[in-house]
Amino acid sequence: MIYAAIWSAIATGTLLIGMALAYRNAVNQKWTGLIMAFGVGAIISATAYQLVLGPLIEVKGNYYLVAVGLVAGALTFYFADKWVDNMGGAERMDFDGAQAGGSGTGILLGSLLDGVPESLVLGLSLVHSPQVSFAFVFAVAIGNIPQGLGGTAGMLSGGWPRHKITRLWLAVCGLSILAAMGGYVLATLLPGASGAVVDAFAAGALLVMLCDSMVPEAFDHGGNESGLLLVGGFAVSVALSLAQLTS
Repeated sequence: MIYAAIWSAIATGTLLIGMALAYRNAVNQKWTGLIMAFGVGAIISATAYQLVLGPLIEVKGNYYLVAVGLVAGALTFYFADKWVDNMGGAERMDFDGAQAGGSGTGILLGSLLDGVPESLVLGLSLVHSPQVSFAFVFAVAIGNIPQGLGGTAGMLSGGWPRHKITRLWLAVCGLSILAAMGGYVLATLLPGASGAVVDAFAAGALLVMLCDSMVPEAFDHGGNESGLLLVGGFAVSVALSLAQLTS
């Protein structure tokens, strides 16, 4: 469980790097969008290889189990996201300050919702896999930098004080680490929870999260070059996955 917490801290701690960069105004919105596009590509690749391909091999012909997991994860995130939006968290990733019209609780819950599937996967994977997927940790860590960067820039534009923003991201990091530990405990107590259906469930939730939260902001601010960076992130994540498999 300690390893789950450590790996989750590494993956989610990059939110604080993004926050610090935003405080220093070190990266403009164009580059924030491009970095986000790179992270999206990396997460798509890690999701496909780690959370979909693996379960398809594991179920040995019972492919409907993976389909059920994907649909259930997608619908769960969709309805949870709608609930968070109604609480005032709809614009949590906006770069231009639309967070001013939302609520702190809604934005906190929305930011946490974006990170829970990733954290659960990290916790679950450490129980049924001899080593953590570096490709997945890399993808999550890279994706969290622009999330912290863009979200912080938006909150600053919306008039949020820095101490409030810092507390929010620290809370997201802390709760994400607890989610990873919870995933580890769940997989230990219920070995079946670490199987194909749960991995596919997380994949469905992650893919909907990307389309809802990250892809629109990446292309709005990164422009047409975002597609190129997305492919670059996908390729790097594939390379890391292959390197770990052959090592």
